[in-house]
Amino acid sequence: MRVSLFFALSYLSTAVWAGGYQGCLERVWLFQAYEVDALYPEADRTIGFKCNKWNEATHTCNVDWTPCKGRQAGGRCSFDELMFWLGKAPSRDGWADPSTGRLNIEDTAKKCVSKFTSQPGGGRAVPNPPPQKVMKNTWEYNDYITKIGQKVNDAWKDKKTDANKYLWEDFDSTREKITVARAGDHGPFLIAGANAKLGATMTIHTQDLGINPATGEKWETVDWKETANQARASGVADAHTRIKNFLNDWYRGSNTNAKAHYQVIKSYKRVADRTASCRK
Repeated sequence: MRVSLFFALSYLSTAVWAGGYQGCLERVWLFQAYEVDALYPEADRTIGFKCNKWNEATHTCNVDWTPCKGRQAGGRCSFDELMFWLGKAPSRDGWADPSTGRLNIEDTAKKCVSKFTSQPGGGRAVPNPPPQKVMKNTWEYNDYITKIGQKVNDAWKDKKTDANKYLWEDFDSTREKITVARAGDHGPFLIAGANAKLGATMTIHTQDLGINPATGEKWETVDWKETANQARASGVADAHTRIKNFLNDWYRGSNTNAKAHYQVIKSYKRVADRTASCRK
């Protein structure tokens, strides 16, 4: 198989349309990066800053960047305060246990989902905050993901101690959970699409990804390796080509949502790859 198809089989299936539990995990990931950023002198911090007058034409901030101001030491924001400060949040408190400095990743994400979905009228989606309301000099979402990963990796070199190493452990763990959640959320779309396009010539095999902690629903996605192997074994000699064409059309065709999330998952993979190479 070509490199592009290897990548597709292992990562492209993790693209996703909507943000529920996955969207809340990404907010936890943001806060974990915000905590690492606090290890730098105030003048060198970049995360947790909002531009109040953004020029979309030039992608520049016409007013100084405003930091999140909270009730924690040094005026820092708690997870609850940061979520409310980002905007479109249903309430200021109750997102996480304020008595603990280290968030429980899964429990906090579940509370976040409940905050957005338990509102009158059927609840809300979990929106991605615009990058210019999260991080200095950042406006594109994939650039935001990459910059956050780079900031945390850079801090590992000269800010990590035995006392605070859990910050990086939690950050990495959340990134891995985001990847699984994206795969699980997108699974039904991908499975249906694969069956519609390829089901007449091969059986689409699935992979169990566990359970969505927020909803209890089963997560699964296409097991491309098993699908390809079984198709060839049953006499579909061009199974590789058929799968490759489907994936190219699915993620690079006319579906703008799939295209956008293809780029997002590549950004998370880039962060993972850089983490592996930088932290040695």
